[in-house]
Amino acid sequence: MDMHPPPGYVQLVQAEVEPAAPVEPTPIEIDARKYIPDNAVSVTVVVTLTPPTGQALVYAPGYEAYGTVFKGARSMGDVRLNGSILYIKLYGATSFGVQYTNYRVP
Repeated sequence: MDMHPPPGYVQLVQAEVEPAAPVEPTPIEIDARKYIPDNAVSVTVVVTLTPPTGQALVYAPGYEAYGTVFKGARSMGDVRLNGSILYIKLYGATSFGVQYTNYRVP
């Protein structure tokens, strides 16, 4: 009878690393004081994005939960205001342009 030591058991354990959360883009401040009065409650804007597959979220300070999403090369929408400062977050876009077409005052 052959006497060999038992085979070694190696247990490979893969480290459980949580997947990285998607990185939230840094908001870019847009100063629209030249185009929108401070007492305006909303503004209609045309957002142009490059590349056209990108998206953008435009919102006013205090209205982060009520931001307006703009998709594609050129789109139009209304944004609630709290003063004449806006913020834009770019998702997949590298540059943007904003054109103000109309605003509403109380």
